[in-house]
Order: sequence, then structure tokens, then C-alpha cells
Amino acid sequence: MLYRLALTSSLVLASAFSVQAFALDQAVLAQSADVPFSGIVPVEATFSPPAPGTAEPTISSGSGGIPTKFESQTPATIGVQTSTSATISVSPPRLVSGPSADPSGTTHIGFLKFGSTNLRSDVSSGSGILPPGNTNLEVGLFVERPVAFTPGTYTYVVTLTIAP
Repeated sequence: MLYRLALTSSLVLASAFSVQAFALDQAVLAQSADVPFSGIVPVEATFSPPAPGTAEPTISSGSGGIPTKFESQTPATIGVQTSTSATISVSPPRLVSGPSADPSGTTHIGFLKFGSTNLRSDVSSGSGILPPGNTNLEVGLFVERPVAFTPGTYTYVVTLTIAP
């Protein structure tokens, strides 16, 4: 009888330990861990190749029929893609080549249009906020000399600058 009691007791104890061990195993299986990942998303702005605009001389009143103004007739277009909002600014036009240099007193104004935004290089530093994503830009220029342009081919550039 004592033998049966010892056998039964040991079976009951073994069962209890195995149930407890099974519960501990389930607790171990239910654990979780966070695995970190990190990376850098750079602030980027990329211009697409520009489509050049056209500019023509304009005769102002009182100039005796000689052109003293040079302004864009068709705006140049360029696309820009930014990863975040950025400040964009337009510079005054700069003479790259031509038969005569711009004399002192020449007015230079660069224009930039995107969406409903119109910027001028002579107003508020020519700066505005460019939205993130793809944006089509239109660029124009105006140059007025105090004296007439010498006949020939003139090339001006307007620089666009983007800063995050």
C-alpha cells in the first residue's frame, strides 16, 4: 500500500512539474524583442535639364527707335524635385556673352514663377518657399540699359538657388 501511495504521489508530483515546465516554456515562446533599424533620408533637390527661353530687344519711348531693353518673350522652363520644403531664390540676370558689356546703371531683374507664386530678384531677395515633390518652374528676365544695345547676339543667365 505504501508502494502505491509513493507511486501515485510521485506521478502527481511529476505531472505538476511537467505542467509547470510547459507553462514556463510557453512564457519563453511568448517573449518579444525590438530590432532597431536606422537610416538617413537626405535632403535633396534635383533640377531637370532646362528648356531655354527666348528674349528680344524692346524699344522704349524716348530712345529714338534704338533698343535699350532686353526681356524674355518665352520663359525658360525647368523642373525641380525636392524631398522637403526648401527656399528657392532667383538671381538677377548676368551677361555671359555679347558685343558690349552692360554699362553702369543697367537694371537687371530675374523672374521665377511656380504655381501661384511669382518671385522677382529685386523684391524680398527674390526668395520663396518651394513645396516638396515635383515642381515646374518658369524663368524670365528683364534688362534695361541707360544706353542702346550694340547690335549682335546676347546671352544672359539667371541663377536659381535652392537651400533646405
